[in-house]
Amino acid sequence: MKTGTIIALLFASTCLAQDAAMLAAREANQHAFELFQLFRQMTKGNFCFSPYSGHRVAAMLAEGAKGKTQEELIAMAHLATDAAGRAARASALRQELSVAAGNGLILEVANSIWAPDGHAFLPPFEKLAKEQFGALAHLLPHGDPVGSAALVNRWIRDKTRGRIGSLVGPASFDRNGPTVLVVNAVYLKAAWEERFDPARTKPRVFTQGSGNISQLPTMLQTSMFEYCDSEAWQCLEMRFKGAEFAMRFLLPRAEAGRAAIETALSPAAWDKVVQTSTNCEVNVMLPRFGFSTQLDLKGLWHTLGARDVFEAQKADLTAMVSQTPCWTGQVLHEATIEVNEIGAEATAATTAVDPFGEAPEPPKRRKVSFIANHPFLWVIQHRRTGLILFMGRFAGE
Repeated sequence: MKTGTIIALLFASTCLAQDAAMLAAREANQHAFELFQLFRQMTKGNFCFSPYSGHRVAAMLAEGAKGKTQEELIAMAHLATDAAGRAARASALRQELSVAAGNGLILEVANSIWAPDGHAFLPPFEKLAKEQFGALAHLLPHGDPVGSAALVNRWIRDKTRGRIGSLVGPASFDRNGPTVLVVNAVYLKAAWEERFDPARTKPRVFTQGSGNISQLPTMLQTSMFEYCDSEAWQCLEMRFKGAEFAMRFLLPRAEAGRAAIETALSPAAWDKVVQTSTNCEVNVMLPRFGFSTQLDLKGLWHTLGARDVFEAQKADLTAMVSQTPCWTGQVLHEATIEVNEIGAEATAATTAVDPFGEAPEPPKRRKVSFIANHPFLWVIQHRRTGLILFMGRFAGE
């Protein structure tokens, strides 16, 4: 009887943890698609970002904020309003991700906090940052912008396996008053469950978003994949070895319809696509690609409602540091993506007609073709929780 009770309690505890992880992923994904809607309007070409990386930085800042500053950060990141709920969800999701790596898949999500020597973080915040985010506190040489930038960039290079070499510069520290930093780095490297044969890769025509024609090295294979489609788009899921993570490609059937598809993309629309996928034989033609995107998220956060944290006279970060004024000057973010025959490697240091209006029908054909010879969207996702780690657009330019 006692054994049965223990098993029941362990099962209930596991279910609660999984539920908390799912809720955390849902919060982060809501933020992801809001950022995507802003990103897509900034360029007609390639872009990539890690919404989860930026979300973790917002969450850490929220724990160091008070009053309206905290309220705005919580609302922007769709975090739980109670501290216990935020802690439970963050811990559960970290645990889910930590057990997902393996079988050749490398996933590292690292956080850190930085303050000038002599201006340390408050002990309660430092303890919370370590326990809730795994973030260790580091001291920066006071009055040395060059040395400070070098230390932070070295940490980022280490956590992204050299993929991101230099994110912050001396100007980030050359300010009136001490500069504190909250940094997140995400690194993922994974091999396809079904690899492409490099011998079949050859230059093929790709029509860029601008309409220009180019020749791109294009990979080719035919295998069983999760797939679904509609009259407006096709969606292909390619799993990584171990099957805990997958890369999904959303390909408009015609470039003329891409703007409508991007505009309508939301968590609900994306979930509808993922849930209606079915396993079938797919002839895949996919370009090999790699690029990076770097920008300051400050303007995007401001648009999404986080304003006071950037204003010296309004920011309240007194749960983090005792000095005032203390505010956030920048939210620097860089993401990289590389997709080839072996797999994918990604890093980050922070119309009137709805194309998703009707549930797509499972493909009736025994074999379909997915020919990515024009711009498409892509997402790298943790399959169990649905957490989006990376997303972007490849337009060939």
